[in-house]
Amino acid sequence: MRKTVAMIAAVVVAVLAVVSAGALASPIAWAAAAVLVVATAAAVATLSLTPAVQRVVVALGALIALAGIALAIVELGVRGYRTASSAPLLGLLVGVGGLLVVVGVAAARSAPTPTALWGIAAVVAAVALVLGVVAGTTVPYLPLSRAISYTSADNATTLRLDVPGGAKSGDVLVAQVFRSGAGEIHPSAGWTVLRTTTLPGGTGSVSLFTSTATDASGPATFTVDTPATLLGGVGAWSHVAAVTAPGEATGSGGAITPVPAPDDHSTQVLYFVAGTGVADLTPPEPLSDAWVVKVDNVVKATTSLVTRPALSDDPAAPVSLTPSAPLAPWAVQTVVLQAD
Repeated sequence: MRKTVAMIAAVVVAVLAVVSAGALASPIAWAAAAVLVVATAAAVATLSLTPAVQRVVVALGALIALAGIALAIVELGVRGYRTASSAPLLGLLVGVGGLLVVVGVAAARSAPTPTALWGIAAVVAAVALVLGVVAGTTVPYLPLSRAISYTSADNATTLRLDVPGGAKSGDVLVAQVFRSGAGEIHPSAGWTVLRTTTLPGGTGSVSLFTSTATDASGPATFTVDTPATLLGGVGAWSHVAAVTAPGEATGSGGAITPVPAPDDHSTQVLYFVAGTGVADLTPPEPLSDAWVVKVDNVVKATTSLVTRPALSDDPAAPVSLTPSAPLAPWAVQTVVLQAD
């Protein structure tokens, strides 16, 4: 009976560990959990631990579970977010800790008499599993920038943007394309328009597009009806639940002032700038520039992407971007990536 209960407990622990890692859809996580359950079942069925070894195994499980509790607390209350490395680590800690406690209790030579160590270890493992599940189901991931690519074409009707080299299936792709003069920008199949903004005086327009990366994603082609200066870039981001373009601003010369982002610490904000003229941008901290694309002829164009990380001290703080030379006119679009 004791061993049967231990087998059931091992399965429950493994399932909860997968939930703690936020990996319900990951076959790799389920395969790893199955291997650990089989190993636990084999240990319970074949090992005959002496009391001294039993205490070591149970204590080790409790220590690992304590590490899992610490990591869960960090994700829940200190950072308030998860990363691609911390999430599976949490699941591994609470899972291995819980399974070691199961092995230590169930693989003894005889039905062990409950001790303070046994009771404390069981409580610690249970708390680790509960906190792990809470973290795995409530704490968002931060959007992670995978990679970017960008290019330009002068006096052309087609702009081809390669999928960023580090993009993975399921990543959100956001592309910015500027064209000089009047007219629309037509995306290839699979891309959705987020926002189109016309520069003052009709000197050009800039459009934002989004798509989802797949294993079969190829280069994206953007076309215009008449030859124009074309500039653009595309970035890939993981762990994104939604993409919105809530605001835009236009002007001529001087500082570039985007529409402030929403007051939400779990979002990453992108500022896509396009203007007539050739310049670099100097973003203030904590912003950083991701790309700048220029056509280096007189009174041609510049496009750029400036990013504001999640968990900024003041997510809705006004932003002022200083170009190295006047962009006249300019447009800047605010894009918000909501963490999943």
